[in-house]
This record gives sequence, structure tokens and C-alpha cells, in this order.
Amino acid sequence: MAVFGIRLALVRRKAFQQASLILHQTEAQYGGVFDNATFRKTAKSYSLWLPGVIDSFTALHGRRSTVIEQERGVHYFICSSLFDNFFDEKLLTFNEIKSISFNPENFAARSFSEKAFLHSHLLLLNATAGMSEYLNVSQHEFDAQVASMKQFDKNISDDLIKEITFKKGGNAVLLCRYYLDVRPSVEEEHCWYQLGVLIQFSNDLFDVYKDLQEGIQTLAVRCTNAYAIEKLYIEQVNELKYNIVKLPFKQSKKVAFSIVMASAYSLGLTAIENLKKIQGNNDQLPNLKTLPRKHLIMDMESPVNLFKWFKQVYKHGKL
Repeated sequence: MAVFGIRLALVRRKAFQQASLILHQTEAQYGGVFDNATFRKTAKSYSLWLPGVIDSFTALHGRRSTVIEQERGVHYFICSSLFDNFFDEKLLTFNEIKSISFNPENFAARSFSEKAFLHSHLLLLNATAGMSEYLNVSQHEFDAQVASMKQFDKNISDDLIKEITFKKGGNAVLLCRYYLDVRPSVEEEHCWYQLGVLIQFSNDLFDVYKDLQEGIQTLAVRCTNAYAIEKLYIEQVNELKYNIVKLPFKQSKKVAFSIVMASAYSLGLTAIENLKKIQGNNDQLPNLKTLPRKHLIMDMESPVNLFKWFKQVYKHGKL
């Protein structure tokens, strides 16, 4: 376990450096600078994504990712980070975001962020096989992102929150399957999508305090019973594992893949364990708005939380 941890840390460090180099090259090419938050978000996300996702899917096909596939991964996170900025910080109007996304060749970029987004977006478009399918997934992701603005409405239904959450996460991650030079099975595509569902669900569980402050309605913010949200989360885990079992590969590859997938979605289970601790023996959770920040913020570098996470990976990684 210690050897694995050291190897993983080295891979992540190298991936962070790889992403940083591409980010700096983009800055030099377009004469601008990424803000610190966007730079670190992009590089850190990629450093987790490479060993945890990209190399896991290529390993099913008996190889590691190529440098070209890795570089596409960095450009995906450049696009993802800047796209979030365009929406969240209202840097572009709705029509401008739609234009830069689906009519990039005719979009007149003004700012450095727009030029950097266009550079990475066009690179990915030109590298994608199955363009019509890719654009279809992109449209679904765009629609989910637009629909997520409804989550500022306190009267939004739980069913609509769930639909937006799952589509937003599922399609965002499904896009990444087009950046690998492999021909995926239907079951692989289902795994990509379902992993995205769990990642978005997990992110919302970790962002409860922030979302409460910003008035964003999520399944986690609406949670009144930790065991009920655990049931819903486990249902999504089982959906992913169902598709892993159906993958057309040797059992040993599927088991290894399942363990790595568990390392991603078990973060959400660790957050749910925290909610169960808060609920204790009570039938319901207290009003989350009344809880201090320290009860809702989880430090995943803490040895205690890392151990809880490892227990979840060990428990759910098996097929």
C-alpha cells in the first residue's frame, strides 16, 4: 500500500507539471495569464484525472495513455475550467457562450480567456472521431449547464435537481471518452457516463457549506436524512458496477478497473459517513444551515478521513 501511494504521488506530481507546462505555453502563445484559481484547478484536476480515469480506461485495452491523449486531457480541463468561469462569473452572455461552444470558427475572441478556450476547444474538436456524436453529447452537457441555473430557485423540485445533477455530471465525463484513441464498447460508454454522475454527486456532497452560502439547491443541501441519501448514492454505485461487470474484458482487468473507479466515488461515501455521524441516532439530520462550517467541511488530507475513504474503496471496489 505504501509503495502504491508513493507511485501514485509521483504520477500525480508529473501530471501536474505536464499540465502546468501546457498552461504556460498557452499563456505565452496568447499573451495573457490564467488567474491563480483557474491555473491550479486545471492542473490539479488533471493530475487526479490521469491516473484515476484516463489510464484506467486505456488499461482495459492493455496499454497506458499516449502523450497525445494526455495532452487532450489537459485541454479538456482548460475548457472545463474556463467554461465554468464564463457561466459562474458571467464573463460572457448566454448567446456568446453558445456561440463559442458550437460556432467557434466564427467567434471573435477578445479576452485572453476566450482565446485560450478557443485554442483548446478547437484542438479537441479537430482530434475527435465521431464528430456528430461528440457534438450531441456537448449539446446535452450545455443544456444541463444552462438548466443548473434553476438550482438558484428554492422552489425547484428534488426530481429536477436530480435530473440536472446526473445529466450535468454524466455528459461532462462522457465527453472524455472521445479524447482516447480506442473504440469503446457500449458498456464502456455507460461507465464513463455513470462515473460522471457519481463525481458530480460527490462534489455536491463536499460543497454543502459553500452551496448553502450561495443559495444553490442540490441533493446534498436538501438532504434531511443521511441514510436516504446514502441509499440513492449506492444505487448509482451499483449502476456503475453493473456496467463494469458487463465489460467485454478479462475478469482481472475488470476487477482492477472497479477498484480504481471506487477510489473516485468513495469520496462521496466518505462525505456521507460524515453526515451519518452528524445525524447520530436521530431520525433526521439537523437543519444544515444551523451547523458550523467545521462540521460540513471535510479535510481529505486528514489521516482519519483518508482511512475512512480507504475502507470505502476496499468495501465497494470488489465485484
